[in-house]
Amino acid sequence: MRARLAFLAFLASTATALAHPPPPPEEPAAPRRARLEWSSWLRVAYGSAPAPTTAAARVVGPVDPGADRDHGWEVALGADATVGVGADGDVRLGPWVELRTSSDAMIGGELQITGLPRKLDMFWYEGRGVLALRAGGNRDLATAAVSYGYQAPWDLMHPRHGATRYMIGVRVVATATQAVDDPRIWSATLGVETEPVGALRYLLGVRSWY
Repeated sequence: MRARLAFLAFLASTATALAHPPPPPEEPAAPRRARLEWSSWLRVAYGSAPAPTTAAARVVGPVDPGADRDHGWEVALGADATVGVGADGDVRLGPWVELRTSSDAMIGGELQITGLPRKLDMFWYEGRGVLALRAGGNRDLATAAVSYGYQAPWDLMHPRHGATRYMIGVRVVATATQAVDDPRIWSATLGVETEPVGALRYLLGVRSWY
């Protein structure tokens, strides 16, 4: 009799366990992404523009195809700030400003699409791919740029996820600039932009900056 009761109790406990399985363990919530991300950059680019129009002297023989072009280097310092659109914050919008050696200061708006890919390892640290589109100008010029590259938070060891955070990285960037009052005056460049202090920290291996 006791054996039967013990067997029935075992069956009852098994049935209860099957009917009411324990809840799955809770997964830790993903860290919340900063609402505002901002950065600064140093851009070095090489480009070309139409040479000033002048009366050409009469020559004998073929004309150099590059004779009507000016080529040269351009250096720029800039900064941007973006706010996430949507729950994941991968699409971001915000303003930017840039000081160039080739013109007066530029200002405009920027669209960033991050997470392309979501994990991109460069310089021994995990970041992400970012595609950025900029448009703007000043009183005399209109400009647009497209760039793609690597982006990571400044605090590479222990990234913080507060309301704001500073971003670093490196990108390849192409720009096009045109005069507002004369479409024939334009220039195009291709170069690299990087967050200067983060790049210096990496090159010199200054661990205290991390």
